[in-house]
Amino acid sequence: MKNNSPAHGVAACRPAQRVRSGLAGTALCALLLLPSGPALAWGPAGHRAVGAVADSLLTPATEAQVALLLADDRDRDDRPSGRHTLADVASWADEIRGGPLDHPHWHYDDRPVCGDTGRPWCVQADCNSAEIAAQLAILRDRSRPLRARNEALKWVVHLVGDLHQPLHAADFAHGGNQIQVAPHGHQRHGESLHIFWDIQLVTLALHVRDGQIPQRAQRRLEQRARAEDPALVALGPEQWARESNELARTVALDIPGIGCGVGPPGGPYPTVTLGPPYLDRAKPVVEERLALAGARLAHVLNETLGGAN
Repeated sequence: MKNNSPAHGVAACRPAQRVRSGLAGTALCALLLLPSGPALAWGPAGHRAVGAVADSLLTPATEAQVALLLADDRDRDDRPSGRHTLADVASWADEIRGGPLDHPHWHYDDRPVCGDTGRPWCVQADCNSAEIAAQLAILRDRSRPLRARNEALKWVVHLVGDLHQPLHAADFAHGGNQIQVAPHGHQRHGESLHIFWDIQLVTLALHVRDGQIPQRAQRRLEQRARAEDPALVALGPEQWARESNELARTVALDIPGIGCGVGPPGGPYPTVTLGPPYLDRAKPVVEERLALAGARLAHVLNETLGGAN
């Protein structure tokens, strides 16, 4: 699908260079105080939800391979992590932010929102949709060192989740990082629209408490994933990115005063308050994208790892 139609209401698009992968622990707390900047795709709770959905859909053969690959898993400081499931390792690619294994551009596709600009947005295949295929190739090659395949698995788990977050496939306002959300209800002062989608909408949609997803909400995602159309689940990363780009235009950026052809090109953008109508449209999108990401993650892993040893 070509993205030639404008979003409702914001300034015209321009090329955007940015880093939107995230940090963990205390760095995340500091990040949330900034008005804009790097952000976590879905945040730890959302990524864990995607991994847990996929864990529930693995075939026995794939489950055995995942257990092998994670048996000696290491954290960013090369210490034993004690992590043994896809849910456990889903945020690893954010935790290594700023370290030698970090690849910031892999976390997003900088696709145009306001029509086809003609500019290259995935230079030298250094973007999410291209890198998923590269990491799957490493994961599939059983002649590769176990550590390389372990890290490829963790990248795949994370990148599949990233690409299903609408603002990770959109160049507009640096993926929404330049649009500030005013305090309203559960919205925190000074957070960006991107962070709002990464963290707050997941919290609202899944009723996350103290970073934990209630079992009822997780089961609902898993049931939804099992009910997905197999043909939809089997689509590849290019289609996932197009879906997210469309949702960025039609849902995430569908805000009065924010859109293509409105205001000065490139901003500054007005601070927005997101009321109940916006939340009512956005929360179902979050649930659908998390469930679909988990279903698709399980599908690609079952195809990649589920063969004979």
